[in-house]
Amino acid sequence: MANQSKVTTRNAGGGLTRAVSPGRRRGRALPCAVVALAVLVMLPSASAQVLFFADFEDGVGVNDPAQWVPDNAGQAWGVAAFPGSGQGLSQLNEGCGNSGNTPLPGVTNFTDGIIQLDMSWNDDDSWGVIFRKTADDAGYIVFFGYIETPYVIIGDLANGCAPDGTCLDSTTCEGGGGEIIQVDHGLGAGLTQDLSVSYTGRVEVQGDTIKVWYLPTADIADPLGDFGPPLVEIQDSAHGGPGSVGIWHESQGGSMIDNVMIFGVSPGLASDPHPADGATDVIRDSILSWQPGEFAATHDVYLGTAFDDVNDASRANPGDVLASQGQTGTSYDAGRLELGQTYYWRVDEVNAAPDNTIFKGNVWSFTVEPLAYPVTGIAVQTNAISDEGSGPEKTIDGSGLNSLDQHSTEATDMWSGAASGADPVYLEYEFDRVYKLHELLVWNYNVQFELLLGYGVKDVTVEYSEDGENWTTLGDVEFAQATATSDYTANTTVDFGGVPVRFVRLTINAGHGIFPRFGLSEVRFTYIPAHAREPQPDDGATGVDVGTALAWRAGREADRHEVYLGTDPNDLALIETTEAPSAVAPGLEFGSDYFWKVDEVNEAEAISVWEGSLWSFATQDFALIDGFESYDDEENRIYDTWLDGWVNETGSTVGYLEAPFAETTIVNSGRQSMPLQYDNSAAPFYSEAEYDLGGMNLAGNGADRLQLFVSGLAPGFYEAGDDVILMNAIGTDIWNTGDQFRFAYKSLTGNGSLVARVDDLDVTPDVWVKAGVMIRQDTGTGSQHSFMPITGSGGNGASWQGRVDEGLASENQDNSGDPVAAPYWVRIDRSGNSFTGFISPDGETWTQIGDPRDVVMNDPVLIGLALTSHNANQATSAQFSNVTFTGNVTGAWEVAEIGATQPEGNDPEPVYLAIEDTSGNVAVVTCPADPPASAWSAWYEWVIPYSELGGVNLNSAATMYIGVGDRDNPTSGGEGLIVVDDIGYGRPYGAQ
Repeated sequence: MANQSKVTTRNAGGGLTRAVSPGRRRGRALPCAVVALAVLVMLPSASAQVLFFADFEDGVGVNDPAQWVPDNAGQAWGVAAFPGSGQGLSQLNEGCGNSGNTPLPGVTNFTDGIIQLDMSWNDDDSWGVIFRKTADDAGYIVFFGYIETPYVIIGDLANGCAPDGTCLDSTTCEGGGGEIIQVDHGLGAGLTQDLSVSYTGRVEVQGDTIKVWYLPTADIADPLGDFGPPLVEIQDSAHGGPGSVGIWHESQGGSMIDNVMIFGVSPGLASDPHPADGATDVIRDSILSWQPGEFAATHDVYLGTAFDDVNDASRANPGDVLASQGQTGTSYDAGRLELGQTYYWRVDEVNAAPDNTIFKGNVWSFTVEPLAYPVTGIAVQTNAISDEGSGPEKTIDGSGLNSLDQHSTEATDMWSGAASGADPVYLEYEFDRVYKLHELLVWNYNVQFELLLGYGVKDVTVEYSEDGENWTTLGDVEFAQATATSDYTANTTVDFGGVPVRFVRLTINAGHGIFPRFGLSEVRFTYIPAHAREPQPDDGATGVDVGTALAWRAGREADRHEVYLGTDPNDLALIETTEAPSAVAPGLEFGSDYFWKVDEVNEAEAISVWEGSLWSFATQDFALIDGFESYDDEENRIYDTWLDGWVNETGSTVGYLEAPFAETTIVNSGRQSMPLQYDNSAAPFYSEAEYDLGGMNLAGNGADRLQLFVSGLAPGFYEAGDDVILMNAIGTDIWNTGDQFRFAYKSLTGNGSLVARVDDLDVTPDVWVKAGVMIRQDTGTGSQHSFMPITGSGGNGASWQGRVDEGLASENQDNSGDPVAAPYWVRIDRSGNSFTGFISPDGETWTQIGDPRDVVMNDPVLIGLALTSHNANQATSAQFSNVTFTGNVTGAWEVAEIGATQPEGNDPEPVYLAIEDTSGNVAVVTCPADPPASAWSAWYEWVIPYSELGGVNLNSAATMYIGVGDRDNPTSGGEGLIVVDDIGYGRPYGAQ
């Protein structure tokens, strides 16, 4: 699989999709020595060193803009306005031909690290980052498109993708010629071209892995922190390597960059701090921990409340912040920390003797949980007649408050109203549960003329209740008048002292003026956390491991926790009383819903029990027996665990001839799967791999079936029984001026037609996978033809395509009706030089796609079945049936490999699984896939009920066998290769 790419991208909805490119090799050689490189999981704030920084503001930049001289002649850069930072760097020359390609000064041997830059636009420009290898001047570019090209593109410099400053669209990179991958950036329609909005691009390089982020700068809480899941992640060994880094710019106007940074990683530094750098709401009893530097023998821990104290301290000048010196462990117990306090800490990594080098660590920070939290989920009502648009909800919805908690002077951001009768006006607030109430903060009525009007409330009776029926008077409180300015902050605090409260009533006895009207801007209730919270698993979580432990964030005053669990929310059983905020969940079963709660108990407190909320989770359907992710090419090779024909003397071979031995591109999930080559042409006429289960209990936790995923490959062309034809194919497309596909055909003279049912089609390689019927002049790559295919989903699932003359570009008319998919019928008719394409759901009712096409062809023409994967690196499979010709069609089937060498494919053979228990009993089950799973390139999910494994003690399973052939009645057969992934046991959700 050398030099193959494995790609993961984030779609617009935030989910993940996978595009992979195979390239199989069969067999296996003896292992050779491999040097392993440890790749750090890296963020800029974790063990990062700044290699380059420029912000281009006058008198501030570390690197002067004058150093930025593009390597393509005649370019010039200038400093201009940039959003939010005053100055930015702009390329002055206009036009695509004047694109800039600027090496960053001093960055000449970049390997692992991150480059990050902020960008803004006043036209449809593009920015990019070039990584150019020192050894061969090749490498790649990461291109951040904008409006006209709304993509992130990773392109190959060696393939002409802007290697010397030329534009992407003039080097066919946008069209695919130099692309490694193209991903829609998903920023939507809110892009501007007035330089008012800044976007940030980040490229992280770790060995063969490239990760890219592209998002509005305003959405980034910490520009040096975690940006979340990347927009695109690609593993590609062909293009990386030490070299220089440069900035590329396609100048269509005056767009600008600023805050260009490159971070590198030192293997000597501590990394991955917990709590994470910049974390807030950290539990006050947290244990600090980190990942050690590569060579660290001991660790010095510094901890304090001032950045400078921690940053400047050392063994020689420890101040009062050297908390631990020379410790061997990678965690530190800081004791009970102060509520609401921000702490700074660093870890210096100390090498062993004789050098005892000290690597000074980065300074990290975190903020401890506050004393009290705002109550959310509040409802409010009043007996007053509220002004339109200024109802009582305005007092709790945050309207008018800015990030500094300053309130506006807009009347529509506040509540105002008058009495509806003789009774005093009140506001009554209801919380979603009883809280240990701490304080009430009050922003009074704050319109511009409030000091004259005096609508703000003044004398207020405050009452509270747990049930809304029995009320307690806290007291009469005077609410301070607002300032009538836009920087007004809360100026009244009511202390509740931690009493249990669900309802609060504010009865207004008088205002600050003489008018019988009242107003209030905002109130905020805060509580001391007494309940259990932040459950793990998360409330509503799915796919939870049946062996999971329950955990939660404890109520602050609890000294023990009562944990309840069950499958009926109205009938929970007490499973444990514990002093720790965690508990073992006994006997969880697969595919089931569970409900739980934690009551916080402290009999020394006024309220001895705070009843917990009802939480829920659903357990996983299946647990992995083997997902094939743990294997490597050195000490834990896949064929040393899954024993094959080299050991069991069957016709099997597990793993490839060269590393990587596991399959790394054809995967059902994760990053690896198991390739199993079979050869049943010689005794014992079956091929199997065996896995030691070690007496495993496969029937635990309610498991009642096995699950695994199998992928094979159809034969190149195979006529099965019952008028069924299997084919495989690979190729970029049947399109443009040259085609790549497999074509099975006969000869047609004169008028005629071909009908076929596309029974099944593997659409995983691309949405434009195509399988259908074709009439073609000859087998040349640019031959004229007409083609009626079913597609993966492109063109609504069907597209009438063709090329009217040799070497011309193809044309198409897509299905304009409802989307269709296999199984579906296709038909192509020839009448003279006129060709027409049709599709049908049943082979009887036909819909014409597009218009008849005139194509001049000389008899005899070729008529048959065409298949392409639309992916140069990944094959597809198709099954056809009901193939019927009309007209003067002659000859046996012939098969052509047009434009690309086609895969040989597998000889169809049955796939089986066997389980042997510790007593030697064996049960064998054959996969029911039809055609056999070995003859299909898509993943087949094989679920095996335990009822099919009779006679075997599944509570004590010794060995699993996966094979190809007939284990019980072996006969001479064929050969091929299957791929297996995600073997598990369990029970589907909701199964009985």
